Amino acid sequence: MQSYRGAEVYREMLSERYLIAGQPRWDSEGIGAVVSSWDGPLGDVGAVWVFCDPSEEEDVWASALPVLRRAAIFTWSAKLRPEAWEPPVERDERSLLWRSGQRAATEQFADLPRFESRYQVSPNTEPTVRDVIGDLGTRSSGFACAVGDRAEPGDSWIQSAQIMETHFSLSRDFKNSMDLESRRRRIASLYVRFSVEAGFFPVIPLTKHPHAGLVLFCPAESYPDIFRRMSSGVTALEGSDAKQRINDFLGQGGDLAYL
Repeated sequence: MQSYRGAEVYREMLSERYLIAGQPRWDSEGIGAVVSSWDGPLGDVGAVWVFCDPSEEEDVWASALPVLRRAAIFTWSAKLRPEAWEPPVERDERSLLWRSGQRAATEQFADLPRFESRYQVSPNTEPTVRDVIGDLGTRSSGFACAVGDRAEPGDSWIQSAQIMETHFSLSRDFKNSMDLESRRRRIASLYVRFSVEAGFFPVIPLTKHPHAGLVLFCPAESYPDIFRRMSSGVTALEGSDAKQRINDFLGQGGDLAYL
């Protein structure tokens, strides 16, 4: 049962577009131990959780990310492909790299042994954020995004997101083993740590049940400014209230998506 404060916060959330809960430093032994996506500490990293109704998700992403005043949003997406497939010759202004790679294992999907990887960079504006998060509908492991400065070399994002290529290529095929899952969890943890060290703010979507939204990771030293910008004009929780709100979400079956 929710506490009185929890019920009050939930009512506040219903009356606003979104609610924010901040962690100045990621709690790897508490909240981090409940999150199913990775193993181990993230280092000196803070996190900002954004909770919203699933029907409001597109609007919330388009509102929450541009206020960070970082010039660009970087994305990576992957799709399974047949053996003979090769990336098209065409390029667009947002593409940093577009290629195919071999999956590490194929069992149930033996006819799809390759995957397409596409790396892109777009202006961090409301219209383009709406555009690039279209891949969130599937909540698959073939998607990653981060906010950063356009001056940041594109190859830095490619290096970060290539970690997720390995994650994606490790086929689960509905026959996931404990060893394989452990490897994937360590890879996901490495991706977040490496991205933050490279100067990006990796953004991971939440599952849509019970709430949609995102978690943005940043260096702990940047957290106060990031939290202030993202929480302007909405209910924002820190300390024990934030921890309770995050634990309530996880306790209802919520989690970080796609990893």
